[in-house]
Amino acid sequence: MKITKNIKYNYKITEENLEKDIDKFIFESKKEWYKMDRHNNSEGLRIIRQYFRILEDKFKNNNLEECKVCYEKLILFCIDASGANNSNNLFDYEDLLAKITKEFDDYIENYFICLIKTCNIEELAEKVSKYASNLDIYGFDSDKEILLENLDELELKNLEARMLIKTEGMTKKDQDKQDIIYFLMSIAEAQEDKEKYLKLCERFKEILSNKEFENLKNEYEENEYIYKKLDLIKIGGNIVK
Repeated sequence: MKITKNIKYNYKITEENLEKDIDKFIFESKKEWYKMDRHNNSEGLRIIRQYFRILEDKFKNNNLEECKVCYEKLILFCIDASGANNSNNLFDYEDLLAKITKEFDDYIENYFICLIKTCNIEELAEKVSKYASNLDIYGFDSDKEILLENLDELELKNLEARMLIKTEGMTKKDQDKQDIIYFLMSIAEAQEDKEKYLKLCERFKEILSNKEFENLKNEYEENEYIYKKLDLIKIGGNIVK
């Protein structure tokens, strides 16, 4: 993508299509073209924002297949470039996602709607697993909300089973597999399904210390208490431990 400035900024796709333009931008970013972006008029950041604007228009026009492909490339790249494990420091922002928009969750929502409407269950499991294994330090609400609102009980169980297959043989070093299970645990929390949550916890039994394992199991009650407290605060109530 090329940026020019007269009175205002103009954006022009320079490749054959949006997908290839995003691919080129990601390639250039990994070559550290935007390593000092804030000192270069935030050109890289402006391009990313424009990609999402274009995608939002395409999404509104129901171009879901194209959006699915492009959202995946751009969202996973932005999460990677913004996360705690980003040793390459592709952009000089402490939190790239926050610089892009205060509502990055909206882009996640659009992406998951595209997945639900265009994927069979096998592809859906593949895409959601890839997404979950790239989340790093980030967590969003709309991903789980879209899945829970649009999949019936049998479809959700099928999705979870297919995702769990991808975690077989998990070891301490398999962070990507662990992240898939953490994502499924977050779905169980959203469903308020403690039994499912604890069953998923058991998959960590052989790779965590006893203390870490017990802490993980106890997180359900701790989070449940926090959520209840927040709900009561909203309505001016109290909670007793």
